[in-house]
Amino acid sequence: MRAGPLAARLMIRTAWRALLVGLGIVGTLAMAAGAAPPPVKPDRLAVVFPPWWSRAHVTAAAASAGDIVGAGSAPFILILRGDGAGLDARSRRAGALLLLDPAAAGVCAPPVQEPRS
Repeated sequence: MRAGPLAARLMIRTAWRALLVGLGIVGTLAMAAGAAPPPVKPDRLAVVFPPWWSRAHVTAAAASAGDIVGAGSAPFILILRGDGAGLDARSRRAGALLLLDPAAAGVCAPPVQEPRS
């Protein structure tokens, strides 16, 4: 069954809107990454993974980069602790879109109660 000219125009318009929304999200993440202060402690990071990932995928990716010590207000934001020399590189390899200092992440990173050693 062929779509009429009106249906074709609606599909094209919808595709353009989806593309513009996607570009807006990518642009916002890029600006946030450029404006984000470097972590104060390189062994602790607030890590932002793609929002479309499942909670299980985010947890597995984060666990492959470091120890999960907390969670942000969204299911795709986790607080990691690990070897400061490579935590950022491992987080990016695991799929992190953005790395932030947990204290500067605001509502993304509520206070974390770490276990006492």
